[in-house]
Amino acid sequence: MSSITFTNQPSLAELQQTYNVYVKALRWLVADGVKESEARKSVCWKRLLSLHEAMPHHYGSPQSMFLSLQNR
Repeated sequence: MSSITFTNQPSLAELQQTYNVYVKALRWLVADGVKESEARKSVCWKRLLSLHEAMPHHYGSPQSMFLSLQNR
């Protein structure tokens, strides 16, 4: 697997391979008390949203993940 870059949109396969990285980053944002409006601007949110839009039955929306993590 190649290193993660933020300069271009990765392919769907690359997004799937790095899914756990973006979920972990979203957890950190929640743990740091970042508001949803700010989290929506993050790279992890955008990448999770891309996965959700491409495969909605397999990947949840970043908003539902964010809210779920907040409620823990």
